[in-house]
Parts: sequence; C-alpha cells; structure tokens
Amino acid sequence: MKAAGLVLGSPPEVFIQMTASAREDGGPHRTEGGPFLPRPPQHHHHHHHHFHHQPLQHRTSSLLQQATTAAGSERHSSREEAQEDQSTPAPALSELKAVVTWLQRGFPFILILLAKVCFQHKLGIAVCVGMVSTFAYANSTFRHQVSLREDRSVFAALWIVMFCSGNIVYIYYTFSHEELHNSLIFSKPNLNSFDFFDLIWVVGITDFVLKYFTIGLKCFVLFLPKILLAFKSRGKFYLLIEELSQLFRALVPIQLWYKYIMGEDPSSSYFLGATLIIIYSLCKSFDLCGRVAAVRKALAVLCSSQSYGVRAGSQQCTEAGDVCAICQAEFRDPIALLCQHVFCEECLCLWFDRERTCPLCRSTVVDSLRCWKDGTTSAHFQIY
Repeated sequence: MKAAGLVLGSPPEVFIQMTASAREDGGPHRTEGGPFLPRPPQHHHHHHHHFHHQPLQHRTSSLLQQATTAAGSERHSSREEAQEDQSTPAPALSELKAVVTWLQRGFPFILILLAKVCFQHKLGIAVCVGMVSTFAYANSTFRHQVSLREDRSVFAALWIVMFCSGNIVYIYYTFSHEELHNSLIFSKPNLNSFDFFDLIWVVGITDFVLKYFTIGLKCFVLFLPKILLAFKSRGKFYLLIEELSQLFRALVPIQLWYKYIMGEDPSSSYFLGATLIIIYSLCKSFDLCGRVAAVRKALAVLCSSQSYGVRAGSQQCTEAGDVCAICQAEFRDPIALLCQHVFCEECLCLWFDRERTCPLCRSTVVDSLRCWKDGTTSAHFQIY
C-alpha cells in the first residue's frame, strides 16, 4: 500500500508518507509486546544518517521535478492547441477560398460565355467603341480651344462640329431601318423585339447623339467674337448648356423604359409591370428634381455678376511686377484678391472656372466650384 501511494499519490502526499516511514525506521525501537525501549546506538550513526536521508531527499526532489515537468508540458501543449485554434481559418475565409476555387474552375466557361455574347453583339460593341472614341476626342479638343481664349482656332471648332455631325448622320443612315432618331422626339424606334440588349442599344445611341449636339452648341458659343461675349462670361453659358443637356438626356429614356417594362403583351404581366413602372417613376422623379434644381442654379449664376476682388491700383500692380502670373503678360483690368495678389480679370475668371484657390498662395477664394464652366461635357452614360 505504501508503494502504491508512492506511485499514485500527489507529490506532497508522497513526501509525507516517505517522511513518516523514515521516522518509523530511524525512530525509537519498540519490540512487539514488550516495553518501549530506545534504539541502541550504532557506531556509524552519522554515516548511517547520511546514507538513509540523502537518498530519500534525492528521490523526493526528483519526483517533484517530474511533476513540475509534467505540468509544464501540459501547459505547453495547451498553448500549442490554443495557437492551432487561432491559426484555424474562419468560416468566412473558408467560404472565400471555396468561391475562389470555383471561379478558377469555372473561368474557362465564363470566357466561353463572354466570347459568345461578344460575337453575337459584335456590331453594337464596335459602334459603341467608335462613338466613345469620337466623344473623347471632341470633348478634349474643345476644352483645349476654350483654354486658349484669343488664340483659339475657329477652324478647329468648326472641325469639331463637322466631325460630330458626320458621326450622327452616319449612325442614323446606317441604321435607318430601325428609326433610332424617333427616340429624340419621345417616340418608339422600329424594332421587331425590344429586349434588354435592344434597350441598351437605343438608349446608348441616343445618349451619345445628344452629347454630340451639346458639344456643337458649345462650339457656337466659342465662335462668338470677344465684342459680343466676353471670355470671362462664357463659362456661365457653358454651364447652362450642359445642365440643360443633362436634363434632356434624363428625359429621353423614360418612354423606352416604359416600353421595356410592360413588354410586348402588357396584359400577361399587368400587375408586375404596373408595380415596376411605379417604382421606376418614383426613382426617376427624384433624379429629375435634382436636374431641374441644377438648371435653376445655372440660370442664377448666368444672371448674377460675381466679383472675386477689388480693382487694383497702380502701386499694387507695380509691386506685383506689372505682369500677371497666369498669362505672363501685362495686366489687363487688374483685380486684387483678399490675399493681395493681383491678376487679370479674365485670367481670374477662367482660373476659377477650374479651381477654388489663389494661383499663388492657394488660399480659398471660391466657396463652391461650379463644374462644366470650362467647357467639359459630361461623359456619364444616361442608361435609365
């Protein structure tokens, strides 16, 4: 039983049992059934004590070390398990890996599907690429001509008008059997069917045609001589033309979407079509309200005269070097800003059509920047 206690007991119990047994072996001697007698002295008492107690302490310390080592290994293993639990991927990460794996396996089939769709609509894609390229070229060229002011080229502006007009005539002549021009007057084009791709086709062509018209109208403003319309006031007209264009572009797709939502036979899905039309009308009404508000603000800007500073005196011009920092020429109608920097009035008007801060110190002069005053036409695709 004592041996079992040594093996199965905890380290403190083992120590207590072994100490008690040592006391029984080395304590006073008592014979069975006789009187209590002291243990007879031995000759090598100190040597005997050394041999009996030192191995006992050594065994006790070794058992304690083993118990401590076992506890430490348990704690180490528990820390490793915790680290393994932390390194285990979360369910969201596992799902993401599964999605990526599925995409890798299905990528060839997706390419096949896209290739098939592109081949079926190759003509529409080619026309779309051509119209986008035409718009980008005309828009960037017109902006460059606006920035030149007196050095603008009338022939370049005339070329832009002819180029955009030629594209419009070519598109409508090529697809004359579809009568795509009817959508400009809120009428239906002549199409055998009207699915989603047909809707995108008609809306896209009409939107680009209206953008070309917008650039053409701005070119006529660019044609005007300085005597009729000062350069500092032209940005207001560009802004008004752009806002009116965006309003009209937002109105054109309405009847096309109504036709698409109701379908060829409205009676087959009357409830669904009516519900979708109500939702579309609500969303469209919010968009149109924003467009109308933008037109009203553009009219207010056109009718108001905005001053960025006060007239600069001769002393201020002399201190500024008698040279405008924007055009690098002598001052013409110099204006001094609140930061006391002096510039030409026309240069400032053109500068603040694009920026809000002083050209030199970058202090804020204009609270809100009005887009489209530099002659830019919106590239936004009005699909709905």
